[in-house]
Amino acid sequence: GYAPPPQRPVPPPRRPAPPSPQAQRPKPVIDPNRYQLPPGTPAPHRAAPQSADGRKWLIVGAAAIAVLVAGIGVWQFAFRDATVIRVEQAEDGVRQILSDPINGYGANNISALRCNGGKDPSAAKGDSFTCAVEIDGAIRQVYVEFQDDKGTFAVDGPR
Repeated sequence: GYAPPPQRPVPPPRRPAPPSPQAQRPKPVIDPNRYQLPPGTPAPHRAAPQSADGRKWLIVGAAAIAVLVAGIGVWQFAFRDATVIRVEQAEDGVRQILSDPINGYGANNISALRCNGGKDPSAAKGDSFTCAVEIDGAIRQVYVEFQDDKGTFAVDGPR
């Protein structure tokens, strides 16, 4: 007899493969002018990463500023009691004491007065200065001494 030709297995119907993700998205159209700066525009500056040397100098600078601020604070604390008064204020006080007839020396005619060589005196307890005074045409010396740290002073009689 007759034998039919062997049958080949029929493959299942092929389904089209799903498109790849790249194939699904349309390719964007890139405008070449979009990423270019207009003429005359400076290029953007990107900060370079700091090197270890840059950080070291930043820390050294910050430490130097901290030491300076601390030094100023200590200096102000140490010398906070060093009072200085204006020489004009001292001269006015000396003039008042010399001319006051009740609580002072009663000098009537003071024509010139210059204390501490025109410099502001230190007003700490025990500090002193002298004044040159012209009283009744004669130049005299007056010794002034501070009695406390607040600027209170005693005036010696003219010599």
